[in-house]
Amino acid sequence: MKSCDEAAPLGILRGAFEATGSPSWIMRTIRRRGLDRRHGFTLDIQLGGDTMKYSLQATEAVLAEAAADIVDTDWLSIARWRRDGFPVKAVFPYGRIMGGMVVPAASAIHHLPDLKGRRIGVVRKFDKNWLVVRAACLQRHGFDPQNEAQVSEAMSKTVLLDWLENGTIDVAVLYWHLVPQLTAGGLFRQLQDVLDLVTAIAGVNPPTTFFVCREDFIAAKPGLVRAFVAAYCEAVALMRGDDHAWAEALGDGENSNTELTYALRASWDRRVCTHWGPEDLSALTALFDRLKAIGGLDAVGGIQAIPPEMFAPAFANLN
Repeated sequence: MKSCDEAAPLGILRGAFEATGSPSWIMRTIRRRGLDRRHGFTLDIQLGGDTMKYSLQATEAVLAEAAADIVDTDWLSIARWRRDGFPVKAVFPYGRIMGGMVVPAASAIHHLPDLKGRRIGVVRKFDKNWLVVRAACLQRHGFDPQNEAQVSEAMSKTVLLDWLENGTIDVAVLYWHLVPQLTAGGLFRQLQDVLDLVTAIAGVNPPTTFFVCREDFIAAKPGLVRAFVAAYCEAVALMRGDDHAWAEALGDGENSNTELTYALRASWDRRVCTHWGPEDLSALTALFDRLKAIGGLDAVGGIQAIPPEMFAPAFANLN
């Protein structure tokens, strides 16, 4: 999926995304349908693994090392980066990217209170999915599973999947796109869609994952960033409205199971965003404040507040 064609007037945008992550579907659509060239740039994609590096996800580390121009990550990670002196900004949302809790089909775990004393696997303790689960347990049931369960950090969603499948853990807090694939075969079931917990906790459901660039890159190439946002929105519209474009985005072999494809598409459509405005920032702040009020600093990854300056407003409301 790489290209070194520098003839595009806006130049090359280097993106780094996980090969098994859902943003790669949209990047594939942009490249295959020529949406980058239509908007005057060339999208150069690095598809990597998901193993953590120095407390960063693999693609986050690539951005920190200046080996890429744009990645996707959640709003709490962006705030932590800025707090720690790494000047990045969110340019546009990817979506309401919350995952799900999965257990074996025959498990006796059916409700959040059943998590007490169980072996729970998470990618990392600051994963937004786990923070929301903890807040929901505190708010609704009066306990923190971080303290009243056996919680293990896998530091990789691949390792976390292995733990669930071989019985090392009782519950896995997984990324959303892995849930339909696991539950389709009947061996596992979803205990809870974390996206539903967000609404229950805060009464809002804003975008939580964003495309992120370094501040110096945004200042130097705002037109390139704007073109990427336009291509991204066009790709999402294609995938929403065209069955072939959707199947093509997932790649060969992944569209053979109609039921699984439908489940993936419905979950993706519920999460992905093509709008960003002041009301979304207000809702995101409300979510942060609610999480912090329920569980303190630990429930928001140690962040005191969401600084408005971590968002680049020049790219909002483009469509």
